[in-house]
Amino acid sequence: MPAPLPPTTPALSRRIADATRTGLGHARTGLAASRAHAGRVRGHARDMFAPLLHLGRGFRREVAWARTWWKEATPDRRKGALVGAVAVGILLYFLPYGPLLALGALMAGAAWLGRDRTPPPPPGPPPGDNRLQAIYNGLVPHLADTHDPDARFEAGAAHSKAFEHHEFDGDQLTRLELRYSPYFADDDPEARHRVERVIEAKAGRAREYLYGWDTEANRLTVAALPPLPGPVPAQPYVTAPCEIVLGFTDPTSTNRLIPVTTSTTAAADPDGTQLPPVVWRTGTRTNAPHLLAVGGPASGKTTLLRTIAVQTLRDGDVLAVDATGSGDFACLAGRAGVLRVETTQNGAREALTWLREETARRAAAIAEAKRSGRAAPEDARRPLCVLLDEPADLADPDVHTLLDLPLRLGRTTHISIVATARPAQLDRLHPGLLSETHTRVALGPLDAATRAAALGSAPGIAGGEGVPAGRGYARVGGGPVIRLQTPYTPDPLEDDTPDADRARVLALLPPVAAQGVLPAHGTETAAAATAPSLVKTI
Repeated sequence: MPAPLPPTTPALSRRIADATRTGLGHARTGLAASRAHAGRVRGHARDMFAPLLHLGRGFRREVAWARTWWKEATPDRRKGALVGAVAVGILLYFLPYGPLLALGALMAGAAWLGRDRTPPPPPGPPPGDNRLQAIYNGLVPHLADTHDPDARFEAGAAHSKAFEHHEFDGDQLTRLELRYSPYFADDDPEARHRVERVIEAKAGRAREYLYGWDTEANRLTVAALPPLPGPVPAQPYVTAPCEIVLGFTDPTSTNRLIPVTTSTTAAADPDGTQLPPVVWRTGTRTNAPHLLAVGGPASGKTTLLRTIAVQTLRDGDVLAVDATGSGDFACLAGRAGVLRVETTQNGAREALTWLREETARRAAAIAEAKRSGRAAPEDARRPLCVLLDEPADLADPDVHTLLDLPLRLGRTTHISIVATARPAQLDRLHPGLLSETHTRVALGPLDAATRAAALGSAPGIAGGEGVPAGRGYARVGGGPVIRLQTPYTPDPLEDDTPDADRARVLALLPPVAAQGVLPAHGTETAAAATAPSLVKTI
């Protein structure tokens, strides 16, 4: 039986192989680095000596031209050229600065002959031409009509037959104007939606587009909207009393700007930024004192309610009814100006019963003041905002009837009702709540039909994927539908709320006060003075 190999032999060979591989790797790395360094040196040298290379190329071409001319010239022409060269040389010799002028002329000729003569590439199609043609080809099945005498849309035709004007920002389409057949059913929402979906698919779904249908001229204008500003942190806004900032929109949707701080800390943005707000007016200054916000889960409805509550508490009172029982308004409980925060069915009934009685009391006090020619009492004119988070979840249907009187007399009695609902809850809402809430907000990703039902009108804006929380549309009163980005007002009692945002929201809330107990005589606050019946009833 042969003796086994010594144990040191494999180890030694492995060490030699590893050292060889390591050395080859280092050599390969060094060679690659040397090549890269040589390439950089070559590039720098080419840039530095570019004028000399240019002149050298010109001199070579001059010499080549002279040699070619000398070979092709006849003997007589060569003799004449020599005589002329000698005469010019003698003249330059006796002329002041003659040699320098000759050298300058020679270098100028070399510079001219040494220029780059590479022909420019042939002109390609205009920028965006392929994208426009793709949009045109996608619209052919929807806008082609055999009865159209102009045949603007037909298979295989150029987009210039229908597209009258277009604008691009780089390779992104920003504006498009086209004409379509007069036989196209442009009053059909489904037909319009199909055309809009094709344009979004071909022009890019990441942006939102404003569609202007001119049905009289058979013209469609598509404009890409710039992105809205990101969520603005909660902060005090420069507004008049009874004005609530719902969020921010496009500069073309309003003629007003307010200063805001867009950063998380005021020190990082001391001067602030001017942004166009969406302002909702309450009280007697508006014909739309009530608001309905529609959106799916995590769309920002509750954050919008907290934003409204924080602004109302500056000069008014708040009554919160959380029908979902989630406790999202616990940060308001017990604070000055917050009359009640209810999360149970019985508590909601009691709160809305008091609200109906309070509305009747205010209406009677205001009517009596007008009959006697006096100003309405202060406790009948103090703003009161009622927050109803998804009231469709209230099991008792009789509770909804308690809202009839506050909804009808809200403008006169300075009472505003702010309700929220999910898309599936619209059919279960009280008819009076749907008919009296003329200010509408739609948040989150909603289909076109749900968005139109929530806003009461089609927005005329489509597109945009990955809608963030708080992004949507708003319609104040009978105005147009505009885009909306609500402020960021998180729940300060949540564990995952950043400390900076928690401190910011708590600083905006009024201090904690006793709830359910009347203050001592002579120390009545404005909030307690406006809610004596609530304190006694609930």
